Amino acid sequence: MTATSTATTPDVHPVFAAMAEATARGDFEALVELYHPDAEWARFQGVLRGRAEIREVLERYWALGVEFVSMDEYIHSGDTIMTRSTMSIKGTTEVAFGAYVVKDGMLWRIFGAVEGGAVSFW
Repeated sequence: MTATSTATTPDVHPVFAAMAEATARGDFEALVELYHPDAEWARFQGVLRGRAEIREVLERYWALGVEFVSMDEYIHSGDTIMTRSTMSIKGTTEVAFGAYVVKDGMLWRIFGAVEGGAVSFW
């Protein structure tokens, strides 16, 4: 199934829905558990390998008090999710994009960045 988001299309991949729910309720541990133990997250700052490395970056990200502003684009097909969203980071509006591949019901391959490339707050 392929889905695209609009204000009236609530169809999102279950893993992405779980990410949004964990974030909305401030449940950091639930968020971390969504990452596969063998996950790899490719960023312009380098590749994170495994849940422990991802946890470290997510802790820094969480500490920034990032505020979600809007989901601008969303699509998923099978085990692949792609998003573009707007957020506020340290008072600055940033547009972020990401792609996620799901394996065993968890985030396995992650690619993401903010528009403009590597930034210092990461």
